[in-house]
Amino acid sequence: MKCPICGETLRPGKKDPNYLLCYSCKKKFKAPQKRKSDQGEEQRYSNIPPKAVREKREREMKKAYDDMLAVEDNRSRRKRAKMAEPEPDEALYDDDYDDYDDDEGFSKVPIIILGIAIVIAAAVVVYLLMT
Repeated sequence: MKCPICGETLRPGKKDPNYLLCYSCKKKFKAPQKRKSDQGEEQRYSNIPPKAVREKREREMKKAYDDMLAVEDNRSRRKRAKMAEPEPDEALYDDDYDDYDDDEGFSKVPIIILGIAIVIAAAVVVYLLMT
């Protein structure tokens, strides 16, 4: 490529090969970019999933949206859910499982006392460090 000002040959820069330099007039020109449209391929983006994945997600989202709108029509939705989902295997569930979240008789007093004791201990440590 020739320099548009002086007509000398432009050479790629040593620091950045994206620029062409003219050593006679000390000018810098951006190198022309090669276009991929000559190859005939579609432009692909890395963050867009394939069409099959997009369609699957769209179906799932549409089903979820329809279910959300059909709150008043619980009977037909329950029938569809029962037909779609198989019954869970009863052997997978353990009847002897103790649910630890059932703390009905639990008192919060020991936790409060422990919290107060921690605050007092921290205050004593700070006081001893200050003196």
